[in-house]
Amino acid sequence: MIEYLLIGILFAFFVEWIVDYLQKTGIYYQRHLTNLERILCVLIWPIGLIVFLRGFIVTIFKNNNDE
Repeated sequence: MIEYLLIGILFAFFVEWIVDYLQKTGIYYQRHLTNLERILCVLIWPIGLIVFLRGFIVTIFKNNNDE
């Protein structure tokens, strides 16, 4: 159980980090997560991981096609 929560915390940290990076580079604008969204991210991180990877890949390929 503790491993599941630790992975969720690391995943939530990674999501925050990548959103900040994308905002700084001007690739993508996303508001910061609320505390409730962070808690849900920690608890249901496998689903969040799938959604995040899909959105990240779509955003990267979309911006590469625009250039």
